[in-house]
Amino acid sequence: MDLQQRRIRQQNRDLAIKLIIPVAILAKIIYIYFLPARYFFDSWRMVAMLTDNGSMGGWTGYQDAVDFHAKINVLNLTDVNQFSIFYGIIMTPLIIFMVSKVQEMEMKEVLFTLMATGVLNIYVFTINKEMIQIMYFLVIYIVVSLPIKNTFIKIIGCALVYYWESLNFRSYYILMAAMSIFLYFIFITLKKRKKIGKMLIAFTVVLCFAGVFLFFYVSQFVAYEDYRDALNIRDNSTSTIREAGGASSAIYNPIEVNDNFGIFMFDYVINAIRMMIPVELLVKSPGYAPFFVYQIFILIYLFRTIRNLKHINNKMVVVLSCFVAYFFGSVVFEPDFGSWVRHEATTFPIMQLMALQSNNYSENNI
Repeated sequence: MDLQQRRIRQQNRDLAIKLIIPVAILAKIIYIYFLPARYFFDSWRMVAMLTDNGSMGGWTGYQDAVDFHAKINVLNLTDVNQFSIFYGIIMTPLIIFMVSKVQEMEMKEVLFTLMATGVLNIYVFTINKEMIQIMYFLVIYIVVSLPIKNTFIKIIGCALVYYWESLNFRSYYILMAAMSIFLYFIFITLKKRKKIGKMLIAFTVVLCFAGVFLFFYVSQFVAYEDYRDALNIRDNSTSTIREAGGASSAIYNPIEVNDNFGIFMFDYVINAIRMMIPVELLVKSPGYAPFFVYQIFILIYLFRTIRNLKHINNKMVVVLSCFVAYFFGSVVFEPDFGSWVRHEATTFPIMQLMALQSNNYSENNI
């Protein structure tokens, strides 16, 4: 019976690979013909800056991204749809390559892979900041895949990638760099335990929150103005959204922080739960159901990886540490669920390792 189940899972994997390109094409059709342009305002803004037609001018925080796309725009693309198709053709084969490394899949993993393919081809594979972001996670994927037995070296390498990104792209990724190393030691210690029960997992989650709070508390003595900016960044971002008429997908703080570290900690915990289990999106509109399902998939795979911690090797511990560090850092800065979905999608190179290679049946493949 086990051999038959393996054959079925192998067939599922083959099915996923065969369907990736059709799903990518369908996603591009949805992107080009059905989704309103306001969903991709940043992309249109970057094209305007790239073509230098003067309609947008220079926008703070976008020039570096525009410069990146300009350097690889060897085909002289001048339209958002052209960039979307161009990046889709380049990046979709990478999805196939990464998925092909998996030997077996459950049907729900096939569904997750195809959903991720759709999200990536709609929201990431085009001219935007997310296209740059996924490049950093591809570097992390390469570091994790290196034939180096010492996983401590690998986690240092991944942390350095986060640090590199904090210097060149998004400064707050310094938090991910510190958290990834912190979490690595937590998960390695947890892996050595004889039994990993629900209470121990809950305690680990509490430690993760404590690590973030400790980092923020200490940072005020190093760079106080940056510390204040980080505490209030969500209130500042969402106030801009509110002034523009509001958005149903905005993640407003339950209580305005106003430089209060205690309120920041309270808001942080609530927002972390909201982002991981976005039930409120379903209440606001049934149209958000696909994003809700996608996020639940990620939640399931995250906790499954932690539950199977004793059965996975230390390479997967590195992957888990990097992804959880990303999540805990993102909770501070994401202003709305739309941004959260786009940014989280860029973690696919490491997310798919966690989702597809943390099964007990794939223990020998990781």
